[in-house]
Amino acid sequence: MEHKVDQLLQKGLSILYRLSEPFMKEWKTVLAKFDSQKENLVDKFNVIIEIAFQQLHNTNITSVDSFILSLLTEWQNRFGTKYDENESIFLLTSIENIFYRLLSANKSSTFLDYQAVQFVFSRILDQTLLTPDIEIQNEKLVKTIIATNIIPIKWIAVVNKIHEDYLVDSIVCSEDSQVDHYILDMTANLKAGQIDHLSMALTRLLGTDNQEDRVIRIPCLNETLLIGLQNRDFPVTTHEIEFIRGMYLRQLKLQHLERKMEWKDASLLFLQHLLRAQDADEAVKAITEGLVEYMPFRRCALFMYNHYEGKGIGVSGYNVSNPSVQQIREEIFKLPLIKKYLPSLTHSQPLYFTNAATVLPKKYVQEYQLKSLVVLPIFVPTQCKLIGIALLDKGEDSQFEVSIQVLTTLIKFGQYAGELLFSYWDRTIQQLGSSNSVLTPREKEVLKLIAEGATINEAAITLHLSSYTVRDYISIIIQKLAAKNRTDAAVKAIRMNLIS
Repeated sequence: MEHKVDQLLQKGLSILYRLSEPFMKEWKTVLAKFDSQKENLVDKFNVIIEIAFQQLHNTNITSVDSFILSLLTEWQNRFGTKYDENESIFLLTSIENIFYRLLSANKSSTFLDYQAVQFVFSRILDQTLLTPDIEIQNEKLVKTIIATNIIPIKWIAVVNKIHEDYLVDSIVCSEDSQVDHYILDMTANLKAGQIDHLSMALTRLLGTDNQEDRVIRIPCLNETLLIGLQNRDFPVTTHEIEFIRGMYLRQLKLQHLERKMEWKDASLLFLQHLLRAQDADEAVKAITEGLVEYMPFRRCALFMYNHYEGKGIGVSGYNVSNPSVQQIREEIFKLPLIKKYLPSLTHSQPLYFTNAATVLPKKYVQEYQLKSLVVLPIFVPTQCKLIGIALLDKGEDSQFEVSIQVLTTLIKFGQYAGELLFSYWDRTIQQLGSSNSVLTPREKEVLKLIAEGATINEAAITLHLSSYTVRDYISIIIQKLAAKNRTDAAVKAIRMNLIS
């Protein structure tokens, strides 16, 4: 199984490299649409993208994980570890969707090609964003090391190298050597051009009785542990140093793995839940129910885009009145949410709002007593289409925060839901109805005859109409159903149960 996974990842990388030239052309077009606030992060992404394609060209990549790790190391060395996670999600999904569009433009692309690309970007998200807060994580790890008492530790600082500087990421003191909080505040983000200088600064800040601490330096992948000893003369062996280093790395790997598996399990359970759906009604119910059951939310309302009328229609609710949701009809391009955030939604990016009133009409905020809100795009990767959104919260008048891990995992939830719902898109719109019937009774009669093989003249004779009138009906039908021609219109109408 592991071999098959590696093969799929390798296939994904080969597709990315094969499409590198058309990607860069489209990427430049996409860049022109970004606002100035993203410029700094976009510039960093540009550098890493160029390095990635160079590595794919010059190196035989044997492991996708090592390839991603090398890019993360490049990022850290050049830009440091801090970045805007929400904007990073937006850019990563923007990049992923460009590759989907390029695959869509190639008629020889297979579903496995889409899966391979999706798998690579899932792994990138795993490695970069599905991690707990770095500062909290480091604090837990070093506390565990201190608790072992293998050597008399006074304090441990986790140091990262950013550009040419060494920066204190976090620092923890032992219970026997507590330091005033204002001194600890002074160590936050302390940096120096040389690690020896940083070590010296820490010993002077955290030392006692004018006695500088003895400091041990332990490199750990992209980080360095600086350990201040309580007893300067305590003999520390190479074995003890390697034990601490190994312990830190094992905990780091285990925490990262546990966090990834937690969200991968949720994604797998959600996908299995969706696969049980046998029709449009079961599909929309499975999506709303699954988003609540496998994610930390209490309520869900699902909306789809009615492309015949340019409106958003309510299709299903979970822990919220289903009939009231299904009565909602809105011209979506007039909504503040769509006006301001459509680019993010069309790139699969889930959005979190502390105040729903900033993006939704007041009447809905009051009716459903909305406070905080998450908006999940229902996106179809294989079609590069946004076909709906899901609104998620934790109940009436609930103010809550949402972690970057939840938002990252929701990307896949939205894509799984999109792939399922796309096959029922037209049928769901017709089944739930709209403010106006999609086709009039006469239009259905005309289209039924055409679907049965009648010519325009034959249909005109049967319906006692002129051939010109029948042609007009067919033109209107094609326009309403967004069809390529009358044959395509007939196929769509049958699929939507408009005609039998």
